[in-house]
Amino acid sequence: MKKENLETASLTEMEKGDKRIDRDWLLLHYKTTIGVVVFAVIVECLLSLLFVGSDLVTIPTERYIFKYIAVPSSLNFICIGVETWALRSKYLSQEQKIYTVSLVFVFICFVLFCVHSRLTAIYYIFTGAIMLTTIYADYWLTSITAAMSIISIAVSEIFIRWNPMKPYVFDSMLEFGDFLVSILVLFAFSAACMVVIRFEKKKNEASYQKEIERYELKQSINRDELTGIYNRKAMHEALGALEEQDSFETCILATADIDYFKGINDSWGHSAGDWCLKEFARILTENERHYTPFRYGGDEFCLLFENVTMEEAVSICDRIRRQVEELSLKDHPQIKLTASFGLAAYAPYIDATRLFIHSDHALYDAKKLRNSICIYEKDRLEKSQWMK
Repeated sequence: MKKENLETASLTEMEKGDKRIDRDWLLLHYKTTIGVVVFAVIVECLLSLLFVGSDLVTIPTERYIFKYIAVPSSLNFICIGVETWALRSKYLSQEQKIYTVSLVFVFICFVLFCVHSRLTAIYYIFTGAIMLTTIYADYWLTSITAAMSIISIAVSEIFIRWNPMKPYVFDSMLEFGDFLVSILVLFAFSAACMVVIRFEKKKNEASYQKEIERYELKQSINRDELTGIYNRKAMHEALGALEEQDSFETCILATADIDYFKGINDSWGHSAGDWCLKEFARILTENERHYTPFRYGGDEFCLLFENVTMEEAVSICDRIRRQVEELSLKDHPQIKLTASFGLAAYAPYIDATRLFIHSDHALYDAKKLRNSICIYEKDRLEKSQWMK
């Protein structure tokens, strides 16, 4: 396999891992918004018990409950409903769900800010909405969330007077100063989040590079250096994995080798022999839709079929056999390659080792005929097809 393909495969796996992390964080993000809404309702109910009837509340109790509990809680629970729909929707991508939850949380903060803007500390509720987006490492998402937070503060302070007892932002320099400081703090906090995202991306890139190198090392251990296909170690691992997954019963193992290969090496040299091995491996790779090819050693190769019938496996091996016959070496046109195949299917009484022994026995019988295919079945060999 080419290095580019290895890197692509490795990056694909890492991207899947990143998506799983984003999905888990999105669920936590969603639960956080619920927690904030529920906490706000509980606190407001407790405050109403303390303040209603005192000098701090100058409006009737019913109006207070409607204005400071019923309306904001209703709006926020509607927001939770929107988030719940988005997370469960089959029509939204994960990115769209992330943007929906992030921006709806900004609106929840906007509602709480409008109702409680008399409290100076409420200015900084938006920092939570911005901070929760940094884990996604998305500049646009964090930028939009920050911009919407700043706009929310400005709209609430300039155009909305939910609490008539709160001084207007332009009534005094103190109020105007608090407003400007809150905007500047959000700007600074947003910039800090951008820096965090930048370094997070650099760290991820370094992790990606390490993962690619680790993946390439693993592949090099499991790949045959000459032909590029999987080696004996990889075959044993594949057979072991199938046994563990209880899917071994769907297996057919084909063992193949090049006829008279030793004579090719002796007569025309190892360079010609290497060419034969590479070309045979190339043909195996071109036909690998229903099997995984392995080089077991020397000129012996194995094909591990899954979820195919014996007739289909024999047909595929015959196609490979005919393609091998058509090969020609430019420097040695007199070399005519043929290949033989021995096939064995899983049976309840055998394990991976016995399956290989059965296919090897079938190959041994096929080698007597040359350029043929034999099947091992119920302790006897059946010649399914052969050509001299």
